Amino acid sequence: MKISQMCMRLAQIIAISLACVEMASAGENVVLVHGLNMDGSAWHKVHKRLTSKGYDVTVVQMPMTSIQEDVAAVNRVIDMQDGPVTLVGHSYGGMVISQAGMSPKVQALVYIAAFQPEVGESLGYLNTSMPAELPQEAIRVSKDGYYVVARDAWITYVANGLTKSEAVYTADFQSPANTSIFSYQAELAAWKHKPHWSLIANDDLTITPELQRMMSKRSKAKTSIVEGGHLLPISHSEEVAAVIESAASFVE
Repeated sequence: MKISQMCMRLAQIIAISLACVEMASAGENVVLVHGLNMDGSAWHKVHKRLTSKGYDVTVVQMPMTSIQEDVAAVNRVIDMQDGPVTLVGHSYGGMVISQAGMSPKVQALVYIAAFQPEVGESLGYLNTSMPAELPQEAIRVSKDGYYVVARDAWITYVANGLTKSEAVYTADFQSPANTSIFSYQAELAAWKHKPHWSLIANDDLTITPELQRMMSKRSKAKTSIVEGGHLLPISHSEEVAAVIESAASFVE
């Protein structure tokens, strides 16, 4: 290869590298927070999309033993980030990021089919204010106060919109969550202080679309709607990633 060709090739490589850096320079740190009875694997498709574009993505694994320990788990990950953070919560994760999102490192919040509680509101209160179709008798509580959703009910009401194999897998990988989480009253509402985005699942049978719209309107979130069930990170990863990228573009 001639010297001139080598120099041209090197210039092309540098240009491509700089383009990638520029693409992800704003808000490159993204922290993803899963919902109840799930784990970080629910974010697999979204993680793949974001990392392919150069974002540094960290997926939190919450113990779901109490909201305090879940918030601590998220804060631990936020503190480890090198620079500003776009913090994303799915479902119950919205309650968690509303508490942990007060960290100075967090510059944008994203709610994916998620709770956006006001101070003093609990998941129990919000759920009963606009009840979803998931039947209460589908909840299976253990002697030590942890619960999961009955397999068939999970497939029908939580995993609607997924392929059959995905729905069955998510039903079978459920992680028990402590029932005390439902009575915790939010102490903070980070969405009052940070730019925030909301993606509403219009076919959600777990958190009603009406409740999602009410919370998004109340918080004045930049809101989008998708025709999907509750598990949007799995069923609509492209739309979820796009909303996260929009929020990240506002992070300095």
